[in-house]
Amino acid sequence: MDKRLENTEEENVVVIEQKDNKTRLYIILAVVLGAALGGVIGSSSTANRWQETYDALEVRYQDLLDEKTELATSVERRTAELDTEVEEKLNEEMEEQIATYESEIADRDRKIAALNKQNETLRTELSDNQESLASSNQANEQLNRQADMQVVMLERSRELFQRELTVKAELAKLEDQRDELIPSIERLKKDCDLFLEGTSWDAKSDACDRQDEANSRLSQINQMIQVHRMDLEEIEAIAKEIGVN
Repeated sequence: MDKRLENTEEENVVVIEQKDNKTRLYIILAVVLGAALGGVIGSSSTANRWQETYDALEVRYQDLLDEKTELATSVERRTAELDTEVEEKLNEEMEEQIATYESEIADRDRKIAALNKQNETLRTELSDNQESLASSNQANEQLNRQADMQVVMLERSRELFQRELTVKAELAKLEDQRDELIPSIERLKKDCDLFLEGTSWDAKSDACDRQDEANSRLSQINQMIQVHRMDLEEIEAIAKEIGVN
């Protein structure tokens, strides 16, 4: 009995060990199959997610391409619009600048014309002033010559007047000497005649010599009187010539 029990227990143990071994094998197989199946399922799920992501990226990429194309078209259109606006703005500014330049040029032309007219007027005035100045200079020169002549004439007149006074004074003196000498000559002539006749003892022997000396002196005085009278005639002629007589 005991042996049967022991055999039975041993068989049970073997069975249990076999069962445990099979169970372990099944478990291992299940784990392996599970892992493989999980990998397959995971791979399939991952592949599905990647496909979805790829499809989404493909759609996004296409959308981006469309946006890029639209953006490029918009940029080109805006660039063209900006070019047109810039060109119009530049043309407008150029036209305004040209109008400003033309206005400034017209204003300068008017100013230049005014200056030319003013210069012409000034040249005319200058020419007139030069002619007037030339006439004034000529008149001044003539006046200066006249003034110089008047000064000379006045100086000459003064000299002539002084000379005339001197000559007249000398002439008057000579005439006085002549008037005093003539009676003396007459007395000396009587004394000389008496001395030559010998009829008077009062007659001096030098009476004739004194008479000769008196006659010589009278002759000199008459000559000087004649010279002074000629000087007075010349002075009078010069005075008439210079207009001071």
